[in-house]
Amino acid sequence: MFIGAVLLCGGCQSMLPKAQGLATTTWAAQNYQRQDQLEIQWKAHSFSFLLYQQQKGQKLEMLALTLTGQQLFKLSFDGQKVHVEQRIEQMKLLPFEFVVRDILYATYPDFARLQPQKVRTETSAQTRKVWINQQHVLNIQQQDDVVELDNLQVPYQMVITRINDGLADTDADSTE
Repeated sequence: MFIGAVLLCGGCQSMLPKAQGLATTTWAAQNYQRQDQLEIQWKAHSFSFLLYQQQKGQKLEMLALTLTGQQLFKLSFDGQKVHVEQRIEQMKLLPFEFVVRDILYATYPDFARLQPQKVRTETSAQTRKVWINQQHVLNIQQQDDVVELDNLQVPYQMVITRINDGLADTDADSTE
């Protein structure tokens, strides 16, 4: 009975289509760092967490923490595949390939340009539409440090709010 439940649960994740437009042959080694607060609405679930992205060389790592510091998940992306290293039970069914892909399209410098010819973007004012294999898969709206993302495939919505790295400057000013 337990094995059947495990197989059923594992099958849920595999029922999702692969996140096309994620793997890239032009993934380059670089240093990159970014911090955001994310809110995701998916099915009947709502997740809010801090996300730290850091790339040294070829490997991009993402670490998600609750607002109180509990680790939710840790994963890495090598340009080809998402490797989930840790995640809490409540996030087992979250479609990580899509979440990572969409975060990269919304926040990673020129990620769409790293893709083969199957990806096209349309930009107008503050809205960007992402088409993969001639299918409209993603809407991204950006205003200042806030990005609203609407995945049309899975579907889910995400709000990404950038956390500025200026904490040291703020502390120095407050001591005067």
